[in-house]
Amino acid sequence: MNSSTSLDSTSVPDLILQLCNHFAKHAPDLSANLCKTAFNYLSTSSAMGCDVPSDEQYVVVHIRQLLSQQSQESAERFELLYSNMCKTNVLQNRRSVLRFLLKLAQKSQRELKWSTLESLDKFPATTRPKSSQLSLTKGTNSQESIHSIFQGQSIFKSVQSSCTNIPSSRTTTSAWSSRVDFETGPSQLSTDLNLVSERDLLQDIIYSFQGIEGRYLRKEVGGVGFVIDPKSGKNFTPIQRGLVERLLGMSFLHNQLKQYCDSNDEHGGVICLALIATLRDELSSYYRTIALLQTALRKNPCLDQPQMTLHKALVYIHEHRVRFEWLAYIAEQCNEKKGGALITAVHGFLQHGSKCAQEVSEKVLTAVCKPLYVMLSRWLLDGEINDPCNEFFVEARDITAAERLWHDKYHVRKAMVPSFITMDQAKKILATGKSINFLRQICKDSGQMGERDVLQKLSRTTSAESLFSPEQSLEFDSTLDKVYKETSLRVLDLLKNKYRLYEHLQSLRRYLLLGQGDFIRHLLELLVPELNKPAQEIYGHTLSAILESAIRVTNAQFEDEDTLQRLNVSFMGHSQGDTGWDVFSLVYIVDGPVGTIFQPTMTIYQCLFGALWKAKRMEFVLANMRKQQITMAKRFRKIKELKPVMHVIHILTSEMIHFLHQTQYYFLFEVLECSWAEMLRRVNQAECLDDIINAHNIFLSSVQCGVLLDESSRVLFSQLRSIYNFILTLEGHQEALNEAAEKEYEAYMQIMNRIDGPDAYGLTTEEEIVAKARVENFHQFLNSIRTKVKHLAQTYEQFVKKYLILLSSSSNMNLQLLSVRLSFNDYYKII
Repeated sequence: MNSSTSLDSTSVPDLILQLCNHFAKHAPDLSANLCKTAFNYLSTSSAMGCDVPSDEQYVVVHIRQLLSQQSQESAERFELLYSNMCKTNVLQNRRSVLRFLLKLAQKSQRELKWSTLESLDKFPATTRPKSSQLSLTKGTNSQESIHSIFQGQSIFKSVQSSCTNIPSSRTTTSAWSSRVDFETGPSQLSTDLNLVSERDLLQDIIYSFQGIEGRYLRKEVGGVGFVIDPKSGKNFTPIQRGLVERLLGMSFLHNQLKQYCDSNDEHGGVICLALIATLRDELSSYYRTIALLQTALRKNPCLDQPQMTLHKALVYIHEHRVRFEWLAYIAEQCNEKKGGALITAVHGFLQHGSKCAQEVSEKVLTAVCKPLYVMLSRWLLDGEINDPCNEFFVEARDITAAERLWHDKYHVRKAMVPSFITMDQAKKILATGKSINFLRQICKDSGQMGERDVLQKLSRTTSAESLFSPEQSLEFDSTLDKVYKETSLRVLDLLKNKYRLYEHLQSLRRYLLLGQGDFIRHLLELLVPELNKPAQEIYGHTLSAILESAIRVTNAQFEDEDTLQRLNVSFMGHSQGDTGWDVFSLVYIVDGPVGTIFQPTMTIYQCLFGALWKAKRMEFVLANMRKQQITMAKRFRKIKELKPVMHVIHILTSEMIHFLHQTQYYFLFEVLECSWAEMLRRVNQAECLDDIINAHNIFLSSVQCGVLLDESSRVLFSQLRSIYNFILTLEGHQEALNEAAEKEYEAYMQIMNRIDGPDAYGLTTEEEIVAKARVENFHQFLNSIRTKVKHLAQTYEQFVKKYLILLSSSSNMNLQLLSVRLSFNDYYKII
């Protein structure tokens, strides 16, 4: 065995005998046993195929594992010997030698008792006619010898003669035992060793590929895969078991995909059905491969060795296995998802580094994007949503009010937006479809837009890949942007020109935000007698008549007739003790397309009108008080006792006038005018209806914050209302003082006429007593009023200081500056 020439001159059986003698240390019984095992292995290998894999490294690993179980020293020795074997060129077929040694060791562990020859009795021994025996001499060619061994036709005369150190009886027994094993053929050998034939095993594998149980493979309990039957699996060789377990992975993937398709077929939406169709297309291709496997297995059915082997089956299904692994992973990630969320899950695999994962995910993504592309085109072209399974990321609600169509009927579901569509694009898509519906349903405009024709042509010429493919999405994105701008500009043009958006904004500012000064002042004067009544005694038709009168005598009469018809009075909810001032409000009625902008904000306008109306009323009250004070000073200048009280009232009134003027200036100019200018700038730059709505909402929010109606200014507004109440209280004191002074003045003038008049005759004693009592009561009343006013002034100052402290501690810089103006030169000394 040291050279190739020795192999040519010596028969293979002789070489096997020599090798066995060498290993047995020339022990006859052990050598015979080894020889029998070697010939059994050669015949089994030829009949059953390769039990040990042909890969050299795989064999080496098995040898290492086997030796490691015996001792670490044996494993280390093998490593040294194997290293030397790899360095030499003497062995021409190192792989076969290693396989033979491994098989020999495995047989020895399972079947042989090396210390005795009694194991020979376990092998069947039969007789065979001599006519069937063929001599195999030393001079026979080695290749022919091996072939004859594999065919079960060898005679062991040469073996018996060559093994000179073995007793004749034992030699004959072992030779005949080996001869009989070869003559019985591979099938008999498989039966004797209870091994499973590869053909039967392959047939079971093919069944399992289709989800069907077989003789040796059973469905996994509680799972979707297959497992080897515990009883039948005892007859599998380790190599068979390893290959079967690798092949059964394909069965698991097949069952997993099929289960996903079956469970989602009836309840899934159109996007999910597109995914299922793609999976079933892959399964159809897989079934064609299974059919080819079955055809290859059925070739040469008479022979026990099939055309197809387990190794070949692995190669056959390798491509499907890789694709199925990714498809199963995609299906798992898409489970219980639909619509855009499902597309997002698939799109994530497109970023994977594996080329196969990219190919598979691109195919699946193209399929699932087709329904989305149809929905998207329908929405952008006609503003229609055909989405029975709620898979589209634009959702339509059941809204009947025309003013709420733009705000509430359509919205974007963020969870359904595919990952390759940004939120900015989603908002443009939403606004485009909303604009089309707004034009048709609200504006009754059915005009055709040029860019829609471009989009319609694009939708017919492009595919779903234009959505997620960066190379193809540029044209679609550009066209989408053009359609969005054109539809938005069409809406803005109609609102600004046909439906007079700017005129309505000006009307709201003039009448609900008190911008029309002469009209508001005159209306206030006319309403004072009526609004001083209790709320339940006020009638709407009376206030409407007063409103009409105020319009006809002020500049409001020059307004457009449509604007004046929209202006009306309203009553808010009232409770016991409320007066007309607490429930009165002006309203401006807006409908049609502009109602989309203004109708949702009418409650805010009512609140703003109430706050500004209170401030305007306080200004009116203080102005009337000042006029009354001037009149009283002139009329009652002869009543000397009245001057000290009037002085106190005058000082307090001046403080209140300063406070109110600064507050009103802040409200009407720093807040309203600045916010109005900013809103006009935003409206002029608006690109869509949403921009106008946002600009209008920002304006109202800014005004709310400025007039202290926002959430953070509740304490400030409450304090301001208390200060307003002090003004009304002072008005009441002055009215009482004016009435008392008027009565005293009239009585005084009567007495003076009785004393100094042409017909004067003087006063009687009783009249003098009554006059003195009246004067004394008047003086007491003056002292009482003076005390009340001083106490009111002290309380008012405390409230103003608290109000100024709140203003100065606000985070709003404008409110801090207002506190400085209100406490000019540190008059109130709040620090």
